[in-house]
This record gives sequence, structure tokens and C-alpha cells, in this order.
Amino acid sequence: MCLAKDVMTSNPSTCRADHTVYDAVRIMNREDCGVVPIVDELDHCIGIITDRDICLGTVLEHLDPEDTPVSELMSPQVITCKETDNIETVLEIMEREQIRRIPVLNEEEAITGIISEGDLAKSEVKAKVSELVEAVVS
Repeated sequence: MCLAKDVMTSNPSTCRADHTVYDAVRIMNREDCGVVPIVDELDHCIGIITDRDICLGTVLEHLDPEDTPVSELMSPQVITCKETDNIETVLEIMEREQIRRIPVLNEEEAITGIISEGDLAKSEVKAKVSELVEAVVS
């Protein structure tokens, strides 16, 4: 049985709510990713910010990325999974919620990883990833 912890990208870079949007963009550039989890002082995931959130938020609202805290643009409702969740369950959650990435939490609710569609494509559920992509795109 394959678990979330077996396919996740471990130790994703994160931001605090008071970090700037520019800080999140620098992480996305450095890590070549499109999402940064936002955490509190206990590494609990309190939000998530995507490259899309940043593009739409800064351009449409005329916000300065160097002065705008990520808390202004992040999505505070984060769908997560546990390290010990079966990867089939994780895939079902992602498909149902129509999300491309899901933070992974340990027993203390701290973020320890993130699973993307790419991670799933390399796992034992790779045959079902096209269904996820289709569900998210639709």
C-alpha cells in the first residue's frame, strides 16, 4: 500500500502570513513551483498562495508585491491530507476538490510535504492521474 509520505515532495519551502508576495515569488522561482504553503509558528498550514493568486491579485488590484503580505492574497481554506493517507484516498480528495496540489501534514498537523499531479504521475496511481487532470480542468 502506497501512502502520501511515499510520494510527496518533502519539506516544501513555506512563508509566514506576514511575508511579502515578493518573498513567495522568490520561493516559486527558486523551487520551480507554482504554490507556496503559508504556515504559522508551529508549521501548521494556515493558507496557500499560487502563482495565479499572485498574478490576478497584484495586477487586478494594483498591489505592490514588495509591500503586500501574502495573507492578503492567500487562500485560507486549505485542503490537506495526512502522511499516512493511502495515495488512492489522496487522489480521490484532489479529484473531488479539483485541486492540483495538496499539502501533507504529520500527526501534529505540521506540514511535512506536498503532493502534486506530477508526484502522482510517478506513483502507483499514475493510470488514474488523467482522471484527476480532467476533473480539475473541467
